[in-house]
Amino acid sequence: MDTAERKLAAILAMDVVDYSAKMSQDEQATLRQLKECREIIEKVVTSNKGRIFNTAGDAFMIEFASPVAAVEAAIHIQGQIKDRNSRLPETDHLEFRMGVNMGDILIEGENLFGEGVNIAARLEGISPAGGICISEMAYNMVRGKVNADFADQGPQDLKNIDEPVRAYFVDLDSGSSLPKPENHNTRKRGGRQGFDPKWIRMAIAGVLVIIAGTVFFGDNSIINKAKDTDVGGNFNTMVLVPLTTTGTSQEQKSFALGLSQDLSSGMSKMAKGLNVVTLNQKPDDLGKVASGIGARYIINGNIRQSGDAIRVTINLIDAANMATIWTQTLDRSMSATDIFALQDEIVTGVVDELVGNGAILQKDVAKNIKSRATDDLSSYECINFVRGVFYKAMIPENFQKSMACLKETVKRDDTYALAWSNLASLTGFGYSFGYLSDKTSILEGLEAAEKATALDPNDAEAYVAKANLLFFQQDWVEMGRSLDRAVSLAPTSGQVLANSYIWVWGGDCTEEQLKDFDAKLGAYENGECQWQKAVRLMLRAAELDKANLYAGENYGLATIYNLWGKFDLALEQTARHPIPGFLWYDIHAGLATDGIGNTEQAKKHFEAIKVFLKSESIDAIYPHFVFWNIEDTYWPMSEPVFRKYGFK
Repeated sequence: MDTAERKLAAILAMDVVDYSAKMSQDEQATLRQLKECREIIEKVVTSNKGRIFNTAGDAFMIEFASPVAAVEAAIHIQGQIKDRNSRLPETDHLEFRMGVNMGDILIEGENLFGEGVNIAARLEGISPAGGICISEMAYNMVRGKVNADFADQGPQDLKNIDEPVRAYFVDLDSGSSLPKPENHNTRKRGGRQGFDPKWIRMAIAGVLVIIAGTVFFGDNSIINKAKDTDVGGNFNTMVLVPLTTTGTSQEQKSFALGLSQDLSSGMSKMAKGLNVVTLNQKPDDLGKVASGIGARYIINGNIRQSGDAIRVTINLIDAANMATIWTQTLDRSMSATDIFALQDEIVTGVVDELVGNGAILQKDVAKNIKSRATDDLSSYECINFVRGVFYKAMIPENFQKSMACLKETVKRDDTYALAWSNLASLTGFGYSFGYLSDKTSILEGLEAAEKATALDPNDAEAYVAKANLLFFQQDWVEMGRSLDRAVSLAPTSGQVLANSYIWVWGGDCTEEQLKDFDAKLGAYENGECQWQKAVRLMLRAAELDKANLYAGENYGLATIYNLWGKFDLALEQTARHPIPGFLWYDIHAGLATDGIGNTEQAKKHFEAIKVFLKSESIDAIYPHFVFWNIEDTYWPMSEPVFRKYGFK
């Protein structure tokens, strides 16, 4: 590799959104649609003098001599794909994500490698569906040379890339940052009804009522007071700068102010001990103000409106170096009847990402508290220790520390629903991994879940924890009710939906029922065999869990695909969440690689299983299938394969 030839090139990486889900639903139709889209791609690439140098199923890696050609090709491809989709039923639509980078490339034969290629692939991963994300290097070379606007997303931490990469989303709406406002005098032509400003005024009046009861910090005396207050450590404190708006009307300014306050109160409510200091205006030196308050983080953003289209961008900034840690852009319709729903949706989504299921903050907080004694942790620090330290490595020592700090947290404050919810979740995890062996711990976990739901009936994670604990009691009816409740509360949470795998391993499905993949839709959606519901929800979880943070949907789908003999799809799922040395990763991956005929790789997985079990005996592996209630469904196909690779 050291002697490989190098060159500077622009790379376009692209792949299909939700390809696995589409393949599992209708393989032949998806392949036909992909073929049609490939014809579009190849034609545009050729006309822009590019070269497809690598493909893998739905993915394409394309080389161009210049970033201008790469971005223009990407825009043309997205435009033609969108036009194709508009002429077809929704079931035949395909959407692509794209990433473009300009960088140093390694050449090996017809293939290209190196960080320049890797960055393009990672940018594609954070691109919106049907969108294009480009690096700062590419942006600097194409701005003013292509007919498009760009939205700065700030520095992005990309997987396996050492330094943050500043990213830009390409605006595909004819050079406008927002969809063009519709002509509201089109009623006679069948257009949408005109937007009545009366409803905006009424809604803004309601927002102003909310604002009237709040306190905004802005003057130096209050900042100094905040600085003197014991905030429990810099990383427990953040500054929220009111969202700015491009609108000039008082109504739009008030809406931005109200949304800012709701973000503040939403984060404070979800994470006890998290101090959110909200400014009344953006200071000249934001870093200095944050330092004076003792804040580790800054949240800012902007609202842009065009007609009834609204775009809200939120940024999380590390006050230590003013680098953007995370950013999110939401495009919504600001229709008169749902302005409050819009506000709630934005607040819920952003808060959930920052301090809820997404837990953007937990990684950074965890770094600060990893070496501290758990009895010194505040409530907020404890929650983040569990999420960001224990669940990252899952070692027994950190499990015990997590249990200790959670029990101390609920002892100090028995009204902290999130702590009870995490205690219930951790108890179920501890039992499933053998850290807790006494079955009475299940009852303790269920008691914690009940307290969590009593304190917060809308805590989806608590219901998930309850469902997982009921799995071990084989109470399928109550397990199903708890999981259904969780899904109803958080239908867009990848973490919640990922737990639907328990309907594959739990319940009273027979092997024949689980293999009945041609069954009529709805055949296995109710009762004590609900694998169809599980698959539907797990596929949705996979769509939402783009970072592959949760293994539930991957391993649940791997089970189903292996049972169906769709070993390539099973292998794709395990590859999305690999945990080498983890028993069930090697079981699923071993069965799948054997199924596709790769006996050499399969042997590696089965040897890893032997190391894990410290045994080559069938009797050592069988109890794990019994523990997870799949000895009658998954074991019959698994046992012959285990014996094939030396288990006796």
